[in-house]
Amino acid sequence: MSAIIPCAQASNDTITLGVSSRVPNVNEDLILKTERVLTDHFGPKNFRIVHYSLDGLVEAIKEGEVDIFLSSAGLYRRMSSEGVRDLVALASPRFPDPNHSEGSAFIVRNDRTDLQSIKDLKGKILAANSPTGFSGYQIGLYEIFKAGYDPERFFSKTIFTGEREKMKGVVQAVLDGKADVGFLRLCYFEDMIDPKETDPNQLRIIGDRKKELNCSHSTDLYPSWTISTTRHISPEKAKEVLQVLLAISPTEKGAFWGLASNYHGVDSLFKDLKLGPWYYLREWTVNRFLSTYWPFLALFLLCIFGLIAHGFRTEILVRRKTEELELAHKSQTQLLQRAKSASERLDSLQKMGAIGQMSSIISHELRPPLATIQMYTRGGLRVIEGLENTKENSKIVSAFSLIDKQCVKMESIIEKVRSYAKQKKTKHELIDAAEIAKIAVENFEISKNGSVKVKTDFQTDSFVWADSLELELVIVNLLRNASEAQGSLSEPIRISVTQAENKVEISILDKGRNLSEEELEKLKVPLTSTKENGMGLGLTIVKTIVEAHQGKISFKRNTDVGLTVTVSFPLVKDGFEWQAQK
Repeated sequence: MSAIIPCAQASNDTITLGVSSRVPNVNEDLILKTERVLTDHFGPKNFRIVHYSLDGLVEAIKEGEVDIFLSSAGLYRRMSSEGVRDLVALASPRFPDPNHSEGSAFIVRNDRTDLQSIKDLKGKILAANSPTGFSGYQIGLYEIFKAGYDPERFFSKTIFTGEREKMKGVVQAVLDGKADVGFLRLCYFEDMIDPKETDPNQLRIIGDRKKELNCSHSTDLYPSWTISTTRHISPEKAKEVLQVLLAISPTEKGAFWGLASNYHGVDSLFKDLKLGPWYYLREWTVNRFLSTYWPFLALFLLCIFGLIAHGFRTEILVRRKTEELELAHKSQTQLLQRAKSASERLDSLQKMGAIGQMSSIISHELRPPLATIQMYTRGGLRVIEGLENTKENSKIVSAFSLIDKQCVKMESIIEKVRSYAKQKKTKHELIDAAEIAKIAVENFEISKNGSVKVKTDFQTDSFVWADSLELELVIVNLLRNASEAQGSLSEPIRISVTQAENKVEISILDKGRNLSEEELEKLKVPLTSTKENGMGLGLTIVKTIVEAHQGKISFKRNTDVGLTVTVSFPLVKDGFEWQAQK
């Protein structure tokens, strides 16, 4: 007989115990014993027991119809928002820890070799007792969730066999092939299947963890049957009920009421499955949406802000780049204009030099033969004038006179050409050859749009007595010849201005092809060229200008490839002092 705490005499209020429907189990005797002890302790008039379906008990708790209730741990935690508190939880020799005394087992037919693990159950048909059954349905779903699957879409179909005795229907549905897998509560497989009706060897447990306890189970374990108080019972009555429950002696099978201290697993189950107190997670509200997805919203807003900032930055960069391009275009335009001006200037120098030199050549070379013709003509006239005046002689005199007149006319033409050539009077002055070379290189590179590079080595204070324009023309012509000799080679042309003894030497070195001895000799002959279509006019002009400045020009093949052209002019020593005196 259980020890009974003396009944309180202060209150005549009736205590109502609500009991949920449940699947019969091996600990049923403890539940029945508890009902008797509580009735005996408080008396039939002050204590009553009402049995409900699961949904009926939920409504009774909400309506305040019960003071204490017996249910699964799942139902107890589902009603946490109603202010309920647990008093005791079932324990036994099999499950001495009240925090871990309930679970589920996944059963399949033993001949279903295709079903070996949870992943094999995907897309199959499930049999369970009830949508609100904690150990018969919800614990199993949570195991599916923890395996990484969506439990609501994991099974193709779920068959619910109902509460109480209907867990037998779960077993039968699996055996009959109506379901591929069934969820049974902990120990049902060992204790509640009647071997006379069903051969247990026909069934097999998926993921059996029996080694942890004496019963087969496929899931984690949670608190089992729990007796809880509602907010309608007074603290005194609740304390008295707790004392009575803890004083109940164990049953013949060892079941007793203990204290469960950890319902966190049950809460996690409901939260992750969005059931019970967390069912609201299935319903979307602005606050819930913000609280759930605020990291993503923050990231989204950050991305939007980043895009705006990127757009703003891009706009600034584009504006800056546009300004840079406009400046570059303006600079390029100015450079092209300078190149055009330099090219026109060089062409003008070339033409002027060519005209002057041709004029000089014509006047210089034609005058001697013309003078000879005129001399012989006049001598012939004197001879004929001393002869007899005959008709034939008169004709000869007339012819010679006509020749003489034409010679005079030709001489006047030559004088005119000479006078035209003399219109460009050269002005010799003291100049630094290095400075003129520098100007010539700049104009040459500009005229080539930077496509030809020139490497310089200038010794300053290399003073010569020369015309600056003609000296620039000499250097530009030699640079142009060197560039044409190199063709498409990327090697830079080298130019140097040095002093050697009493001379200023300007040397231009290219990396063009090697010239033969015959080609090298041709360079010394006026109006000849080593180029296929060249006339040698440019080199002739160079030679003429150099000679007019008492200079010399020489050609030397390089040791490897190419040619070095050197022009030398007399060095004016003490140039600054000499210029000051002038």
